[in-house]
Amino acid sequence: MNELDKQQSILVIDDEELSCRMLKSVLADNGYAVETANSGIIGIDRACSLLPDAILLDIFMPEMDGIRVCGILRELPETRHIPIICMTGSEATDLKIRCLEAGANEFVVKPIEPLELLMRIKNLLILRHYASVAEENRALREYRRTEEQLKRFIDSSQDMVFRTDTTGTFTLMNQAGAEILGFRSVSEILGGKAADYWRSPEDRTRMVETIMRDGIVKAYPIPAKKADGTLIDLEATSRIMEDEQGNFAGIEGIIRDVTERNGREREMQRQKENLQVKHQELNDLFTKVESVKKEWESSFDATGDMIIIVDSRGLIKRCNRTFMVFADRTYEGLLLKDWDSVLDEIGFKLNAMYQNSSELFHEKSNRWFQLTAHPFRDVDNLEGNIMTIHDTTELKNISSALEITNRQIEQNRVTLQNALDEISELIHQVTFKKDFSVRFANPNLRRCHDLMNCKKTSCPCYGKDAERCWQIAGTYCGGRVQGAFTEKFDNCSECPTYQFATSDPIYQIGESFNNMMHILELQHAEIERAYNELKVAQSQITQQEKMASIGQLAAGVAHEINNPTGFIMSNLGSFQKYVDKLLEFMEVQTATLAQLPAEQTEELQKKRRALKVDFITEDIKCLVKESLDGAERIKKIVQDLKSFSRVDEAEQKMADINAGIESTINIVWNELKYKATVQKEYGDIPRTKCNPGQLNQVFMNMLVNAAHAIDKQGEIKIKTWAEDGTIKVTITDTGSGIPADKVNRIFEPFFTTKEVGKGTGLGLSIAYDIVKKHKGEILVESEEGRGTTFTVKIPIIEG
Repeated sequence: MNELDKQQSILVIDDEELSCRMLKSVLADNGYAVETANSGIIGIDRACSLLPDAILLDIFMPEMDGIRVCGILRELPETRHIPIICMTGSEATDLKIRCLEAGANEFVVKPIEPLELLMRIKNLLILRHYASVAEENRALREYRRTEEQLKRFIDSSQDMVFRTDTTGTFTLMNQAGAEILGFRSVSEILGGKAADYWRSPEDRTRMVETIMRDGIVKAYPIPAKKADGTLIDLEATSRIMEDEQGNFAGIEGIIRDVTERNGREREMQRQKENLQVKHQELNDLFTKVESVKKEWESSFDATGDMIIIVDSRGLIKRCNRTFMVFADRTYEGLLLKDWDSVLDEIGFKLNAMYQNSSELFHEKSNRWFQLTAHPFRDVDNLEGNIMTIHDTTELKNISSALEITNRQIEQNRVTLQNALDEISELIHQVTFKKDFSVRFANPNLRRCHDLMNCKKTSCPCYGKDAERCWQIAGTYCGGRVQGAFTEKFDNCSECPTYQFATSDPIYQIGESFNNMMHILELQHAEIERAYNELKVAQSQITQQEKMASIGQLAAGVAHEINNPTGFIMSNLGSFQKYVDKLLEFMEVQTATLAQLPAEQTEELQKKRRALKVDFITEDIKCLVKESLDGAERIKKIVQDLKSFSRVDEAEQKMADINAGIESTINIVWNELKYKATVQKEYGDIPRTKCNPGQLNQVFMNMLVNAAHAIDKQGEIKIKTWAEDGTIKVTITDTGSGIPADKVNRIFEPFFTTKEVGKGTGLGLSIAYDIVKKHKGEILVESEEGRGTTFTVKIPIIEG
């Protein structure tokens, strides 16, 4: 149907009611649909809503004149192309010029001649129609030119350009795409199924679900195969197509063959990993060399012997600190000096020579030394010697006294043999105590005043502020059994009885035996301490594994909830649009029925009231809004579950502490909402490199502890800020507080202030370790009956 053949609409904007009625009558009698507006503002609104085919506009109107209205209509995109005829009772030329400048197409003078007006309107509408046809022809030519350019681009592309219908059948394919899938021509693949070229149906299903959900995929990896079964790697950027009604019509996009690129990337990754292994091996070797070098240098300077390294000419190349101190010279003062001359200058005299060493005497210090030379070589030649000078003075003195000692030993051997022969006649008592200590006692050694029948005044301790052996029941001579050793009292060494008792070989054997038992006790205590530490470590590992399992469960739940939530939100959005359209239709229907006689619509109005249609139309909007809000809440919970599911990650990365706290609050909200109101004062803090999952575990433990500490409705306040290169987080509660005698122990493993069975005592211990691993600090302030404040300090680390 020609546009000129359909009924044309005219909008009359005139503040004179008589003029409006006259114009409406004339135009309506000639087949036009006429709408009127009695002011410029109303006229602009109706022009935007009705979009008439032409506008008759009066120039002189109150509030806003016609020239201003014309200018506004020409500025609005939806009304700028509507023909406008200005009307006025003045024939002033400047007024006509102003109207035309404002955008008017025609100008008529009142009183208006109907035939002239009708002819002007008809001419304007014909001109508009021809202009519209010309624009459509130009647009058609541009479309065809663009379509031809697009076809040339598709045919020249090295990537696959494709389009499939709703069944996954190829309806468009370029030559490059056919060749990528192993065909010679496009005709061989058109009409084929895209699913035939996927390696796995499950992979294609996931890709289709993604594109249906998001509407588009970019650089999506596709494990594919050619027609002959050759495996290839593809990368797709695709989107869904919709028909005019917005229904799914198929998929179109571009696919690139990345088989060679992926192969190169895998080879580069393999080479990179090999290089990293070699680099690490070199670093380890270098570290070992440096460590050995430092150990050698430390040992070289720490040894008590004098060491001199000389070259093949006998010149000093290096010496240790012991030699420099003995020679009283600096390293520079000894370097490249003849070592034999240096020894003479220091005062060493050769006393004797042996097969592998020499004996030297230093007269100034009156000490004896042994000089030993150790040659070192390369493959064929002597490189030099390592000279060591060992102080043998004590050994020399011992050797001199050895002969005397040997004679005394022989005499003592006889005495000791007699004493050992009498051991079988002694009563031995071995006492085993709970602390694994073992004591040896000789009852022949009685209390000194019993043995010697001495008096108190005979003891060297008499009259002094010290314990006396006669004051302690069961003491041995010279002391009492205590711990692993016999305790010696003050001045016992002056007592003749003590001196006689300690010279007894049996006493000395017992003392050695007790010393050995003391060492065993210390080892037992060390083993028990290590066992306790192992228990703590095992408990912490169990707790961490439990948190990792919870994280995996949270990730699974979030994944399962995410898809149906997407469907719900999408369907609710569509449902809201449909409801809006139905309500709009009901409003038009209601307005139309209102124009009918009451007796014709009385039954319909009764039914409307009986079914509570007005209430339903209002309530349905609220229901849709509440459902959308609920779906958004589910979406937020899913995001927080995903964040929480990364609690077992070991990798550190840049993270927002505020976001982590917020997600943790959502995770434990069920614990908090019935116990406390939560106040949040998040500061403007930078992102920092950390393990966000582990820090979220710290905040979760503190928030749950805060909730457990509140008996009735209380308050939990969370505050964050950055200060002095650190991020500070405080969590304050108005709970029962921690007793002062327990505050310093809350970070100990297995220590808990909760009732038996309600806490493991590991939460704060693990939190403390996590913060320490981040090189941070965790502090606590608490007042019993008023509440507790935890402060966590994390250093700001840039990525």
